[in-house]
Amino acid sequence: MPDEAAVKPERADSKAAELTASEPRNDLYRRWGKRAFDGVVSFAALIALSPILLLCALLVCLTSRGPVFFRQVRLGQHGRPFKVFKFRTMRVGADRSGPSVVVPGDPRLTLVGRFLRRTKLDELPQLLNVLRGEMSIVGPRPRVPEEVNLGQPEERALLTLRPGLTSYASVYHRMEADYCARQDNPQAVHRELILPQKSYLDLEYVSNLSLGLDLKLILLTILLVFIPGKARPEAVRFFQLGISPYSRAAQMGVELGVFVAAVWLAYWLRFEGQMSEFYRFQMLAFLILVPAARWATNLAFGIYNMIWRYVTLMDAALLALSLGAVSAILVFLRIFLPPEVPAAHVFQMPLGVIAMEYFLALGGGLGLRALRRALYVLDHRYQPLPETGRRRILILGAGLSGVGIALDMARYPHLQVVGFVDDDATKQGCLIAGFRVMGSSQEIRELIRENGVTDLIVCARSVALERLGEVREACEALGVSVHVIPTVDQLLGSGRRGPRSAEC
Repeated sequence: MPDEAAVKPERADSKAAELTASEPRNDLYRRWGKRAFDGVVSFAALIALSPILLLCALLVCLTSRGPVFFRQVRLGQHGRPFKVFKFRTMRVGADRSGPSVVVPGDPRLTLVGRFLRRTKLDELPQLLNVLRGEMSIVGPRPRVPEEVNLGQPEERALLTLRPGLTSYASVYHRMEADYCARQDNPQAVHRELILPQKSYLDLEYVSNLSLGLDLKLILLTILLVFIPGKARPEAVRFFQLGISPYSRAAQMGVELGVFVAAVWLAYWLRFEGQMSEFYRFQMLAFLILVPAARWATNLAFGIYNMIWRYVTLMDAALLALSLGAVSAILVFLRIFLPPEVPAAHVFQMPLGVIAMEYFLALGGGLGLRALRRALYVLDHRYQPLPETGRRRILILGAGLSGVGIALDMARYPHLQVVGFVDDDATKQGCLIAGFRVMGSSQEIRELIRENGVTDLIVCARSVALERLGEVREACEALGVSVHVIPTVDQLLGSGRRGPRSAEC
């Protein structure tokens, strides 16, 4: 096994030493806001989730002998021990009769326990720990005393905060049980590989704690609970029928449901729930006609041949055009349908309903595709960390190519984009896609030293050969890797920019 455990702690030591040498910055959210946020969210969540909690408790109680909750001593803030609440997922005493790492298929798991672990529902009772002030919604995951070495600076730094229900480390390593199960020695992999990586990621959270980061991690946790382990999961068996959640048929079915909901909601909003018998009858008729027409139009426009996880602005425009065709027909019927036509008034949908229904259908369709793309990106974003430590990236070229590279790299916690370098004077000091243009190529040497840059990515449209050579020499002298991203012009062999420049 690669000795990654030796790589991560070494890189974490400097950050941990800084955090333990002096207390983390006492900003308002860290001191007061986080606890208030935890109290409000945990109280509201316990009330909202009480039916699910009661159902889970009932299932645990009825399917196996023993207590509903599993309680285990963990270390909290400043090393204070407390007992964490979880729904019991194993037989009584099974935690003392086998390895500490529970992998899928472990015979100690109960039938309900397997489901609770897979869906993370077994963690919900920890909201009680949050309400009691022993835990936080977001923070380093609580660990058993045997796993904590207070002699290490990074361990002491992690104990400066309350442990959390979720964290960057738990989001990133959400598939750790499956990963460990594929190894020859799951216990050693968890101890020597996973735990050091978790400490490394949790240290990043401790040093960058903010309300925005907490909200982001809460949203990621909620989304990732519903992400299958594969980009195209195997079919789910339902009454001997195989259903693939991302199949074309499933997507068409979900979208039909959105179209039906759009018609109903448009009528409800237009009449504020107070519809006459005529409009109630009209709504019921359009609940069938409009979704069927939209489905047929989408088929004709080839909408269902698009792959949702790769949705683009072009796909969105085509969807808007397809849905607009049906709405245009509804407008035509509303304005120009002759009154002498039998039952003409039934087909004349109010203009306000037509407009609202179109935007609701379009918003719902785009929302489904955006969610699928977000889930796909998240599923490919959090993978086991590489053996190398965190890399700090400086990008030469703040154009479209550079912005695309920066946004793509922002998905990975071990890659940190320091900022841009660009010779365009109008961009100096500006924020582009959330990253600052820090200076010109003449300042690269100083920027590398000041920001601890490990890699320079050159993705400017054109860089003079002399300038590129100087940049390479400066980076080599400082031990910085240089990566040159080719442009389309270079790939196609275009030489329009002259002999004294290199397309990069």
